Amino acid sequence: MYVLTVALNEEDRADLVTALKNKLQNLAGQHTDVLENLSPALRKRVENQHDEIEAKFFEESATLEAKYQKLYQPLYTKFEIVTGAVEVEGASEEIKTEQGEDKVVEEKGVPDFWLIAVKNNDITAEEITKRGEGALKYLKDIKWNRVEEPKGFKLEFFFDENPYFKNTVLTKTYHMIDEDELILEKAIGTEIEWYPGKCLTQKILKKKLKKDPKTQSRSLRLRTVRISLTFSVHLKFLMTRRILMMTWYGHPQEKF
Repeated sequence: MYVLTVALNEEDRADLVTALKNKLQNLAGQHTDVLENLSPALRKRVENQHDEIEAKFFEESATLEAKYQKLYQPLYTKFEIVTGAVEVEGASEEIKTEQGEDKVVEEKGVPDFWLIAVKNNDITAEEITKRGEGALKYLKDIKWNRVEEPKGFKLEFFFDENPYFKNTVLTKTYHMIDEDELILEKAIGTEIEWYPGKCLTQKILKKKLKKDPKTQSRSLRLRTVRISLTFSVHLKFLMTRRILMMTWYGHPQEKF
């Protein structure tokens, strides 16, 4: 097939692709016609058999995913190098050798790792705002956990002590409905304990008032407004977590 496509010019390739598409559409149409010609009882039996097989598929898929999630765990623990909980073997000695004992500055982990990671990822970059970057500098780890009952998953965002909020862990739990495909039913987030004047979902506007005819002076009026801030990247992070792992190896609301 490779040799054939190389030999074809661009116009011939386009014609070949069109012909293949038409053939596939015809086959799909024939399949639909066959189902429509079946009796209601027979069609129902076929659909039930299909549903039974599909249910087994989802059951085995969940078991297989759980199995490999455990196998992935040793790789995820290597992220402790990023947070500084674990040091790269021999790294400290190399720094001492290069800079000398008196010049060594103890710095653990990778500074701003997660902020840089999410900004450099195509999926999450569009979700990060300038206002949110300040807080994300203190983000030291992100963890994903499956929730069995009700079905869903939980994201945990671990933060160092920071000037924005008191919480050290922010969570977002997603409840899913398992039908033909997974559908988000609802999401429950941590209540963020903002420090005074540090709430990233609010902005104070200053507005000059008209001159007072009596005093001929102006005054300022402060008004607090809500702004949109996507602090978490929600469902997109399911894919992003794995993308970031592979990279490592080769609203206006008070709730999070």
